[in-house]
Parts: sequence; C-alpha cells; structure tokens
Amino acid sequence: DAPAVVARYFPHYPEIYRRLDWTMFQSIDRVYDAARAARHLGFICRTGFAEKLAELAAGDST
Repeated sequence: DAPAVVARYFPHYPEIYRRLDWTMFQSIDRVYDAARAARHLGFICRTGFAEKLAELAAGDST
C-alpha cells in the first residue's frame, strides 16, 4: 500500500497530488540507496522526494 506508506512519511503529499490530479503508485517495487554511488563515483543526490513536494506545494510543477 504505497500511498499509505508515503503519506506516513510525507503527510501533505495526498493534498498536493490531488491538486495536480496525480495518483500515487499502488506499490513500489524497490527503494534504492545512493550511498554506494556516492562512495565510488562521487554522486550526490541534490533533490529528493521532500524537495520536489515542496516545489510542487509552492506551485512549481516542472
């Protein structure tokens, strides 16, 4: 039940998704940890789900 799990961590996501007429996946197969890519390749995630939700809440849907 991905929508319930995501809502537990991001309580405002359902409201944002409703406003945009978006739906959450019913299930999420895997969640990846970028720590190994950071160690070996220097990769650093600059944007996560929380940051994108904040942008969407502010009206930026790009």
